Amino acid sequence: MLFMLEVHLGSWWARSLPPGEPLVEAGTILGGMAAPVFLVLAGAGLALSRAHEPEGFLRRSAVRGAALLAVGVVFTFIEQAVYGPFGWGVLQSIGLSMLLCAPLMRLERRWRELLGIVILASAMFAQGLLGVPEMLYSDQMMQAGSLAEYMRNMLVSGFFPLLPWTGFMVLGTAAGERAAASGNAPGRWGIAAVSLPLLLIFAGALLAGYGVEPQFFPPSLSFSFLASGIVLLAIPVFLAVDAGRARPLSGLGRISLTVFIAHHFLGYELFRALGWLRGFELGAALALVLASWALALLAGWAWARADFRWSLEWMLGRISRGAF
Repeated sequence: MLFMLEVHLGSWWARSLPPGEPLVEAGTILGGMAAPVFLVLAGAGLALSRAHEPEGFLRRSAVRGAALLAVGVVFTFIEQAVYGPFGWGVLQSIGLSMLLCAPLMRLERRWRELLGIVILASAMFAQGLLGVPEMLYSDQMMQAGSLAEYMRNMLVSGFFPLLPWTGFMVLGTAAGERAAASGNAPGRWGIAAVSLPLLLIFAGALLAGYGVEPQFFPPSLSFSFLASGIVLLAIPVFLAVDAGRARPLSGLGRISLTVFIAHHFLGYELFRALGWLRGFELGAALALVLASWALALLAGWAWARADFRWSLEWMLGRISRGAF
């Protein structure tokens, strides 16, 4: 979450981001890992929800996914300056992927892992079949003058298309199932918990070595394999660490979707209204980003004391259980 804030706010606030600057390059790479984490952990959350409360799982997941999809459509329509009126953003991708993944939980874990890899790989072929450029820019991803263009953006050429991002969620369901079955004890996850991520990382690195550059828009196959492998490998590693050590950061993680929406309105729309977009030198923009980190962490800590009441996550939970 912190690095997502850094990469977005930095690009909105800094007058220029010098190419090749090590700090800029590192920030871009770390910020780019936010979406893979979002999708994989959303899949893990589906598996944990099914394990802890199997009764009504499909209904809860369908309601939650549909509600998040609707929120995403409204959000991107409001944020037309960033996404265009019919952009396909990360909220829509998570919501629709949730609707698609929940019924797949009936499949055995190994088949879901295989399906997730197939979805990652199929993105490259779908991009070629539909004539998606090797590199996409914002104005291209905003274009949706017809239903066919909108469907194309949703599938392969939007900001966060279903191919390959649904594959990240499918793989996340397997990781969540392992966590639930082992009682969050990574030592009991089995060899596949490590071998599969390492295999994905190796395949991604091999593709990158043969010229398939890891890039985000659209996600290349090397990026998809590397990013999914890194996140899947990180899950058992972080579970092995005392959770109490991460408590100052956990509040922010529990309201990640709320923070995502809030940082758009506060970091982009407010600064645009004030005429401050891209109005700061790199050092001043970095200082503002660090200040935003402190405010976000403080807000997460304070909101946790109220159990995150009225956050998007809190409302989605209430809606999915019919509590409203």
